[in-house]
Amino acid sequence: MDLSGLKWPILILVIVGIGFLASSPGINWMVGRYTQATPGQDAEKDQRDEAGLTRVAGYLLYQWRYEASLNVMRSAVDRYGSAGANYLYNKYRMVKCLEKLDKNQQAYNILQELIAASANGIDSRVPNNDNLKLRAQKLKEVHNLQ
Repeated sequence: MDLSGLKWPILILVIVGIGFLASSPGINWMVGRYTQATPGQDAEKDQRDEAGLTRVAGYLLYQWRYEASLNVMRSAVDRYGSAGANYLYNKYRMVKCLEKLDKNQQAYNILQELIAASANGIDSRVPNNDNLKLRAQKLKEVHNLQ
């Protein structure tokens, strides 16, 4: 059976599908998919959903869509709490979003939480305390924070 006639329609469908997933409606669909289950009922699904939300937030951060990325990370942090595998990493990336959105006091407060928790010892993707302290100190000095 000759399937060469299906090559182009399938290729076009793949390109359109990727374009949809990269667009705002596609991102909203993915966030909805990762937040539709109730947390705490299935540990494996919770782990997949939290990882999915973290990846979507990272993609938005990569696109400089800081507010949308912050919202997705907040939903992951709120849904799965400190028991989530990406909790500290999401909190750390929330700092960047908050700085870009000029919410420096909130960013400073989160940095202080990460320092107090020694976040690098728990999640190696978070910088060590010296780097976090330096970043918090610069935020405090430049923006006259308390």
